[in-house]
Amino acid sequence: MIVTIANPKGGTGKTTLVRALSGTAAHAGNDVFLIDADSRANTMRWVTMSKQMEVWPDRLEAESCLDPDRIYRMALDRQREGKIVFVDIEGTTNENLFAGLYCADIVLIPLQTTQDDVVAGMQLALNHIPVVEDDQKRKLPSLIVITQHDLVTGRAKAHAPLREILRESGVALASQPIARRACYQSIGAAGTLQTVATPDPKAIAEMETLLGEILALYRSTAEGVQA
Repeated sequence: MIVTIANPKGGTGKTTLVRALSGTAAHAGNDVFLIDADSRANTMRWVTMSKQMEVWPDRLEAESCLDPDRIYRMALDRQREGKIVFVDIEGTTNENLFAGLYCADIVLIPLQTTQDDVVAGMQLALNHIPVVEDDQKRKLPSLIVITQHDLVTGRAKAHAPLREILRESGVALASQPIARRACYQSIGAAGTLQTVATPDPKAIAEMETLLGEILALYRSTAEGVQA
């Protein structure tokens, strides 16, 4: 399974989601490969620090790649090896974004409930992904994940129209938003949710639930193709 995490806008919580999800998948016993396709290389710095601090999961591998053709080939090669592949795409529209879409089985679209985030996410889901589907003659499922959610923002009436846009878009929405938690900031430096000094069971449960939804979406899509 290849999961591409993308949003043409930066600052949506994409890289934090990549770290939390890939670590959770590895700790669950899966062989995981992470492709850092972001020119800022924040993910690879996280990898280096995690290994130096000896908080890196054994089943998780990572490599930086900024060449679109190589991103595509690398993802497919690692998938054939039986690994779950996560592709971390830079927050912009470029060739690497489309390389990530063309190789993906599922596209995760992280966003906050702000106008800029929602517009960028909808552009990806309703404009870019259909281009890939038409070209490859296949269904490319996407899943919106609301990040950095807090109770006050969640109840704010000002955000109600944006949430309605998401519901009416027809794009699948993860069953629960990812809360704003200190542990997600902690893994920005090093480690995974499971290896930080004070693990947060609620955050781990959030990621386990999301991973389960991704796997279920992957299986249902595969079954639909076979049918």
